Amino acid sequence: MIRPTVRLGALLVVAALLTSAYSCNPTTVDPAPLASLSCQGQAGKPLTLVVGARANSPRPDMPPAVVALIQEAALAHQEIHVILLDGVPSVQLNATFNTNGKNSSIRNQDLNNFVSGISGFVQKLTPQHPQADVLAGLTQAGNLTNNGVIVLFDSGLPTTGPLSFTDADMFDAQPGDIVAYLQAQHLTPQLPGDTVDLVGVGDTADPQPVLDQNHRSKLVDLWTAVAKGGGAGCVDDLKTGLSRTSVKTTVPVAVVSPPVPQPPFDCGTTVLSDGGNVGFVVGTATLRDEAAAKPLLQRLADKLRSTPNARATLIGTTSSEGSTEANQTLSEQRAQAIRALLIQLGVDQSRITASGEGENGPHHINDVAPDGSLIPAAAAHNRSVIVQLSC
Repeated sequence: MIRPTVRLGALLVVAALLTSAYSCNPTTVDPAPLASLSCQGQAGKPLTLVVGARANSPRPDMPPAVVALIQEAALAHQEIHVILLDGVPSVQLNATFNTNGKNSSIRNQDLNNFVSGISGFVQKLTPQHPQADVLAGLTQAGNLTNNGVIVLFDSGLPTTGPLSFTDADMFDAQPGDIVAYLQAQHLTPQLPGDTVDLVGVGDTADPQPVLDQNHRSKLVDLWTAVAKGGGAGCVDDLKTGLSRTSVKTTVPVAVVSPPVPQPPFDCGTTVLSDGGNVGFVVGTATLRDEAAAKPLLQRLADKLRSTPNARATLIGTTSSEGSTEANQTLSEQRAQAIRALLIQLGVDQSRITASGEGENGPHHINDVAPDGSLIPAAAAHNRSVIVQLSC
């Protein structure tokens, strides 16, 4: 039966659809949707749905695999929770399936009513508090779910809390840095043995701009790392075709500004951020993807060759982890790596100089928390190669 925890008035309506009186075994579930999940062994476990029913994130929709998970959890008489993900995530529903049906047809109908009731409840959720705290929603789900399944329905773009993407540098933050920061701050969601299914992470709704594939992948990587950092046994990214329509609400959520593509190189200063195509493997002067970096650097090379007397000064910078001496060397090596590629692309070496600022210099911002841990977004900001183009 339903055990309402919050929003009692709304739950009483749902209870009529979900509640019966006595426990027995209803029917079996079509295994095909469950087979589409890359994380196996999810069927029949406690289930928590974390639902971003809010502005700027697609209206929640139930993929067949999630419907099958609800059915299997119901058949095993496991608790099913629903958490509303807004600025202050809260438990909205706690349900367990029971039926006193005298035959398989009635029991099957009871099961269908239960599953339909939960799906309908999810799709009618609306936010109660401004903004969105995805980390808090995932943390709350971990506290409720013991060796079970957590399904996160959201764009994965928090606008409040320690991982807020209102700081645009979060797009460049490394997942490993984020996990280390959460662990140092004792903010890691506790998910030991849980499976986490991501639904719609990277998908947005108007007026939130569309994210390109690179930034969508970064969000999936981020929440995968956070879940596994909290002990999740497996993380599944469920691809969906969600619309760009959010729930109807006047509760505000900040619009996150994704990084814009690198503009044409003009005379002056341009920052090649670590989160863009010209990014390096952490702790090295090796480009993550040289093939992706070359088209961008080709534009700089073309600008240098076509502009009489143009000169480029490359300045490497680093975050603060590691020793000052090592960071100075690394920043110089990264600037030299970009210089070598520009020469390879046809620029006369006499027109390019390279140096490094390490973890110091005018371009550096504080990236160390009071407890000494690295602040992920600030660290990402500090990992860059600065191009000063004089014409």
